[in-house]
Amino acid sequence: MIWLVGNKGMLGREMEALLRRRRLDYTATDREVSILDPAALSRHAAGKRIDWIINCAGYTVVDGAEDEEDLATAVNADGAGRLAELAGELDAGLIHVSTDYVFDGTKAEPYREDDATNPLGAYGRSKLKGEEIIRASGCRHVIVRTSWLYGTAGPSFVHTMLRLMNERDAVDVVDDQIGSPTYTRDLTEALLAFIEKGGAMSGVYHYSDEGRISWYDFAREIFRAGREAGLVSRPCRIYPIATAAYPARARRPAFSPLSTEKIRKTLDLAIPLWDHSLRRFLSEDFRRWNETYTTC
Repeated sequence: MIWLVGNKGMLGREMEALLRRRRLDYTATDREVSILDPAALSRHAAGKRIDWIINCAGYTVVDGAEDEEDLATAVNADGAGRLAELAGELDAGLIHVSTDYVFDGTKAEPYREDDATNPLGAYGRSKLKGEEIIRASGCRHVIVRTSWLYGTAGPSFVHTMLRLMNERDAVDVVDDQIGSPTYTRDLTEALLAFIEKGGAMSGVYHYSDEGRISWYDFAREIFRAGREAGLVSRPCRIYPIATAAYPARARRPAFSPLSTEKIRKTLDLAIPLWDHSLRRFLSEDFRRWNETYTTC
């Protein structure tokens, strides 16, 4: 049995949809079984033969973490540690999702799994601490760092841009941060592949959709694809601005593409280009989910 933790978030909803499509045996929880409460975790696990725990729970408000670092650390580090401890007790594997924000963005080429970490803000620090606690626990684990997530259940940068483009004549978007947009549906397929391949793999892996782009150019592509899909109903000008001109509370890495060589070779995985996934999302999946979930 698979235990999906955090099934009400953007990634968790996508993960549960995949488990249902594959008709796999699973149990799913969110805040009703707090990852900060060891007793609650143990009660839920009691009587179940859990082979894998997939942790999609997390504190993901990057700017908010600057003012709530204790809370971010409790969820992203201490909570992850409690799941790792429980996985060890159950002899289960733990799949944990981390972030490109563990890096400082000063590298000139995609980050590899063994590159030095140096988070710039509270969110990245909390996620890195979670990685460290999981590794130190000794449980069987897979940590997957990803980047620039968007998905059908939202909210995300894609949802925000679609909303603003339908409301405003112009939007300003940062042009000096480079990364790789990643569709949650693609990421969940990769996470499940670790289980389907037999569960022998362990360690840290990087997954993002292929290619790199700035937030500004990403926004331009969202506009073009959104118009084609009938999701943007009016003209909207998109202007590039520098990070320094955008009033964000937290510092972000200026360059954070992730090398996916390791995960591609390990899982024999074909990773789609980010723009192909964006168009698939907007043309096929967005409308299907729009009636079920609040998107903007």
